[in-house]
Amino acid sequence: MIRLEGINRTYKMGEHELHALRDVSITIKDGEHIAIMGPSGSGKSTLLNILGCLDRPTAGQYAFDERTVAELDEDELAELRLYQIGFVFQSFHLIPRLDALANISLPMLFAGISPAERTRRAMNALNSVGLADWQTHRPSEMSGGQKQRIAIARAIVMRPRMLLADEPTGNLDSASGKQVLDVLCDLNQQGITLITVTHDPNVARLADRVIVLADGEILRQVKGDEVSTLDALFSSRPQAQQAESEQERTT
Repeated sequence: MIRLEGINRTYKMGEHELHALRDVSITIKDGEHIAIMGPSGSGKSTLLNILGCLDRPTAGQYAFDERTVAELDEDELAELRLYQIGFVFQSFHLIPRLDALANISLPMLFAGISPAERTRRAMNALNSVGLADWQTHRPSEMSGGQKQRIAIARAIVMRPRMLLADEPTGNLDSASGKQVLDVLCDLNQQGITLITVTHDPNVARLADRVIVLADGEILRQVKGDEVSTLDALFSSRPQAQQAESEQERTT
């Protein structure tokens, strides 16, 4: 479904250049659950923005379902984001004056879907996140976890193939975070490709595969159940290899 080959992203900072991504190559299969981790400034958000077609790479090739993204014009990119990709953000991005049903229905307005069909789909999405009775509530009447579940319902109402979640539990307590993760994992089990940026090893352990970035490069890839501590994940290869060599010399 997703293929990145030699992706680079460079930003001009006056006379200087910031290399946010360097030669990143990844293949992601349909229905896979991927976690992206790395220290602050490692390129996680830049990679997610490129995957979501919100940004274009400076060099390299991105193919989405065998379509070369660089060859798509702005209208085609907008259509891809609307119909194929759902977004979930740490800060929810709900409109305060709209109730839950109206917030969820927003993407369908842009797609020209009829009012009756909008209501039907929005209610189905509410059911899928366990908030069927909250359709008339506004964000100010909801907890953080409920807001995030409404945001997830909005992200899936167009039936996307891929869901991108940027620190989806970052602003939540542990109980609310678990509810949100349960919803995301259930959607993944239903076949949606799930890609999550996270700093939390407990979130990463739920993924099929964890991609660790450092200084814009892929440092390593591990299975979710192999995740231990952040120190172990983020340590550089030379340091890890040196530690192994020192241990061998002392045994």
